[in-house]
Amino acid sequence: MKLSLSCLLLLSALLNPAFALINAEVCKCLPNDVCWPKDEAWSQLNSTINGRLIRSKPPASVCYPQESNYDAEACSRVFENWESSYWHADDPISIDAPPRYACHPIYPNGTSIYGDPTAGERGCGGDSYPVYVVNASSISDVQAGVNFARRHSVKLNVKSTGHGRSSIAGSLSIWTHYFREKEFHTHFVPQGANSSSNATSMAVTFGAGILDREAFEFAAEHDAVVVGGTDSTVGLVGWAGAGGHGYLTGAYGMGADSFLEVTVVTPNGDIVVANAYQHADLFWATGGGGAGTWGVVVSLTVKAHPMPSTAMWSLSVSAQNGTTARDWYRVAAEVFADIPRQRDLGLSGYQTLSGPPLVVTNTMFGYEMSRETVEEIIEPLLQRLEIRNSTVKVDSTIATFSRWIDVFHQFNLTQSVGGATGGTTAARLLPASSITDIDTFAQFLESVGPSLDKPKDIFRSGRSISGTATGSSRKVDNALNPAWRDTAVHFIVSESWPHDTPSEAVDEAMAAMEQSAYKLRSIAPDSGAYINERGDFVPDWQKTLYGDHYSRLLTIKHKYDPESVQWCEFCVGSDEWYEREDGRFCKQSWA
Repeated sequence: MKLSLSCLLLLSALLNPAFALINAEVCKCLPNDVCWPKDEAWSQLNSTINGRLIRSKPPASVCYPQESNYDAEACSRVFENWESSYWHADDPISIDAPPRYACHPIYPNGTSIYGDPTAGERGCGGDSYPVYVVNASSISDVQAGVNFARRHSVKLNVKSTGHGRSSIAGSLSIWTHYFREKEFHTHFVPQGANSSSNATSMAVTFGAGILDREAFEFAAEHDAVVVGGTDSTVGLVGWAGAGGHGYLTGAYGMGADSFLEVTVVTPNGDIVVANAYQHADLFWATGGGGAGTWGVVVSLTVKAHPMPSTAMWSLSVSAQNGTTARDWYRVAAEVFADIPRQRDLGLSGYQTLSGPPLVVTNTMFGYEMSRETVEEIIEPLLQRLEIRNSTVKVDSTIATFSRWIDVFHQFNLTQSVGGATGGTTAARLLPASSITDIDTFAQFLESVGPSLDKPKDIFRSGRSISGTATGSSRKVDNALNPAWRDTAVHFIVSESWPHDTPSEAVDEAMAAMEQSAYKLRSIAPDSGAYINERGDFVPDWQKTLYGDHYSRLLTIKHKYDPESVQWCEFCVGSDEWYEREDGRFCKQSWA
């Protein structure tokens, strides 16, 4: 006898009363559902974790007179810190870029920090955030939170810093901010490896709450470096789990390439130490297969390297008065087209293209490289640019440092701006073949880049372009998108606008960016995108973000998380569930 799909769904829900059965759909539970845990259950969880369960309250709620915790003085402090990523990281639920209609700080007249005059009338918008937070300080706290979410079919969120997308509405969140472990190993031996084998390596173990800045500075205390991101406030674990590019990755490998061992609380509540010698499939998946879906990572051990000397080359090319957009973009294309040659000779770094006025910059680093060597590498490009001195102004400087950490201290003691405005991006990993045809790439740049004149729409800031030439071609057996290995430049087109921008202007900007995303795919059809900076338009996302690894990753996901305890957008297996307009996560009928 065959059971119909609706009967099977009903049977599943009856066997697991924690699920909500909504119109014959199996869904995660929300606060107003019958299946939502009773107060007694939450109290028991709080007791289990020694009082570290937090009832969520958005930090800006203190600005709203209708909220029970309204406090004008506290609201002033929120305004003072709203653009600090460190401040958002220190809050159990706040994130750098909250949703458009989340709980933003408001002035006494009800206007938000972004200029939205309706924010006060609309209210705090706390429904955009997790309902409860486990302020985890031990692995047992994490286990308790994971087990509770699984048993009660509550959406599970994991937050370390909040720099990325670590906020799921109506969820139980596990905050790993206080996992502060830092341990340097002269000879690290992974569990399960023979201590006399060649498995030993200089390494550092970091807890899940460690930021890039903290990782860099701790390694420097031991005259070593570890790879990390370009932003001081990025959490190392989430950054590396999705692949991870940064200043040092072009020389030492991507963030995922540095993995030696990872300690995870799996979705079924087990503590697993994964490396190349045990739980190798999970270890492979966590190294580049995306963060937030394989379990809750509580610590990560990564390779360390001797502290290198560093040469830094800074190039700025700006349009002279009277230069046409066509002529300037051809020069900009020459700057990009030379990047693969520079990479082959040992330089790696970052590019920006902004305007008006139109300017392209290229900052490249050479490790254990002399000033003279850098001069030899860049001379061919500078000679070509000199020929065009009537079109562009060129500034080129080289600085040398005996220790890389001095570069970081001088140029990167900054943080991303929290509480970002609205915006949209398109991104693609571009191989050398996509950028070395100067005429073709110049036409492409002009079609997607900033204009010679300011935008006519007062709400729109204009386009900007960023390039990342810090990928690694070295072959490492991990889940990193294979497209990274052939990438010359990770290319991002961006545009931002205030939160009070009219919907018509937003729609126009989004439509234009969708066209730019199409053009990016057209010049690199066989490539992909970076999970952490994928852009807003990602058709065929499984192939685009994971390449040929996706089917293997999905098998591992089903093995370690058969009940889909963890879900995040564009993560492996996420298409088996969908989010309804009312915020419910429901299982697809075919899954």
